[in-house]
Amino acid sequence: MSKRPAPATPDRRSLSYVTAFARGLKVIEAFGPENRRMTVADVAARVDLDRAVARRLLLTLCAEGLAKAEGKHFELTPKILRLGYSYLASIGIGGALQPYLDELSAQLGETVSVSLLEGEEVVFVARSEVPGRRMAFVIAMGMRLPAFLSASGRILLSAKPEAEIRALLDQAEIPRLTPNTITSKKQLLAVILKAAADGYATSREELELGLFGVSVLVRNRAGQVIGSLNASANATLVNEDRVRNVFVPELRDCAEKLSDVLL
Repeated sequence: MSKRPAPATPDRRSLSYVTAFARGLKVIEAFGPENRRMTVADVAARVDLDRAVARRLLLTLCAEGLAKAEGKHFELTPKILRLGYSYLASIGIGGALQPYLDELSAQLGETVSVSLLEGEEVVFVARSEVPGRRMAFVIAMGMRLPAFLSASGRILLSAKPEAEIRALLDQAEIPRLTPNTITSKKQLLAVILKAAADGYATSREELELGLFGVSVLVRNRAGQVIGSLNASANATLVNEDRVRNVFVPELRDCAEKLSDVLL
């Protein structure tokens, strides 16, 4: 049986080529380490577009949650990573982060991961676990959890201004997933503010019975919060002493190493 030939890449003059879509991709690609925040004029100049066209494309990205505007400046949001989740899942995060995660997982003897905040959810983009060891709760690439109930979400929320945290809480629906789930918004605010003061956050059997999580912030070289570094363990094997003297120091040390390789 003969194989069907692969579809040819359309020429830009072809009817199969969608110019508006291509322009939108170029606008996304215009952002980078040296151009995190740009005005309409900046974007138009970088991708050689009319300002009116650049503005419409940027506003479309904002409407889809892929970018945000602050005054005259635009910047991409973590949601843009959705475009790459399938690729990341197929190759693993590899490259820069994976060796550090593998080392940390071996040191702690637990599953570790990296996640990003997207609205009221956290999205997991990298992970490593101890070979041969299985947990009932499996963290997978692209997996989403409620930010207010997870350690990763709480530490990421703690980096935001209190007014913004309150606003997110006001509109959030807090599901009771276990008997230990904190559903009081007043209590959740206190937990997040404590995480900001402590520099780490925890969640004990709030997502699933038997599951404990602890997280710290990951920043890039410029000091901006990029995501969280997390460890998951059997709740019955983790006491406060182990959290403070083992988990948190090891997570912080690894987070600093990750910062050195993140733009």
